Amino acid sequence: MKNKIIYILLAVIFAVAIVMTFVKGLNVDLYYGEGYTISVTEKDSINIDDIKQIVEEIWGKEYIVQRLEFFDDSAEIKVKEYDDDKLTQLKDKLNEKYESELEVSDFKVEHISNIKLRTLVEPYIIPIGLSLLLVMAFYAIRYRGARKMLDLLVGVVAVEGLFYSLYAIGRIPFNSMTLPIAICLYIITIIKTSFSSENSQEEE
Repeated sequence: MKNKIIYILLAVIFAVAIVMTFVKGLNVDLYYGEGYTISVTEKDSINIDDIKQIVEEIWGKEYIVQRLEFFDDSAEIKVKEYDDDKLTQLKDKLNEKYESELEVSDFKVEHISNIKLRTLVEPYIIPIGLSLLLVMAFYAIRYRGARKMLDLLVGVVAVEGLFYSLYAIGRIPFNSMTLPIAICLYIITIIKTSFSSENSQEEE
């Protein structure tokens, strides 16, 4: 009875998560989300920390600053919103900081659309699917039946489903750490299930 209640609760949570995904989509952080990139090249080397401080003064906390390629004189800034006044402020502050003579035309501004999360997940589907099939095949041989194999599958689906639901329902921004965490949870679930299966096998 207890397991039945848990399964029903999980099914409800997963259903709500799926509905939320279709209605609102997943929330993504600025790294993967829509925004504007502003590229600039100085005549001399620039300090990324200086650029971050200037960008934060103009745009606030939500921004990404990274060095362009291997050169110390170029940087790329990504922000959620853009207007000409803020670009002018950026120009003026950089000119003051580095005693340069940048013009607005020296900045390259591009609009960036949301990255499709499907393209991020697709490379992992086949390797993880194959690894799960191999582990399940091992379970079928090791424990001579489908019960342990089914327990493993249910465990993986439950853990990954709850993790996904947390992002979908809780509106947690999907970021660069999301997929690595999901993979770690997958590995931990397999290890934990294996230990439990071995212990129950010894008791029998």
